[in-house]
Amino acid sequence: GPKTNTSVVANGVDLDFFSDVKKSLPKDPTVLFVGTFKWLPNIEAVAEIVNKIWPLILQDLPHAKLKIVGFSPTNKIKAYAQDPTIQVMGGIDDIRDAFATAHVLLAPIRSGKGTRYKVLEAMITGTPVVATTLAAEGLDLQNGENVLIADTAHALAEATINLLKNPRLQQKLGLAGQKIVKQGYSWDTIAKVLDKVYKEFKH
Repeated sequence: GPKTNTSVVANGVDLDFFSDVKKSLPKDPTVLFVGTFKWLPNIEAVAEIVNKIWPLILQDLPHAKLKIVGFSPTNKIKAYAQDPTIQVMGGIDDIRDAFATAHVLLAPIRSGKGTRYKVLEAMITGTPVVATTLAAEGLDLQNGENVLIADTAHALAEATINLLKNPRLQQKLGLAGQKIVKQGYSWDTIAKVLDKVYKEFKH
């Protein structure tokens, strides 16, 4: 029954596992995307980052780097790495390393619900999040307080640039995110959110 699903998924976001991440931020401003590419909304989100959002970020921050992490990258996604500012990693041994070395998680998801997972994981590790309304939906987050929410490619780029240029805002959002997950998300709440996600993944 649903009990097993819940425990499987709840164990997937293990608070202790993620909360002992020590940030070791690279010199260059680094933007992270995480998500499996068996899932179409992630493929679409990465295409939007690379084609529409990333060029705007590079105009302003030419030294910025983009890390794309996720299982089963398509050939098209692998080809993005021909750009020297973009790194594509398929499966990664320890996903915590990706969060530890990123200044911001960018989640421009426009369909489906499967990303809340990644938003929570990023927040647990103190990684600030820039997300669409949909990606942050149901997590009870406040724009500007513990997440930056934007919906057009242009606004997502602006929010990301603003965050990359502003270490104090990074710190504020990082700490607020950790606090929310530790206080606001009892395992019951997380399990309910993720159980929904898990059921959608199964279909």
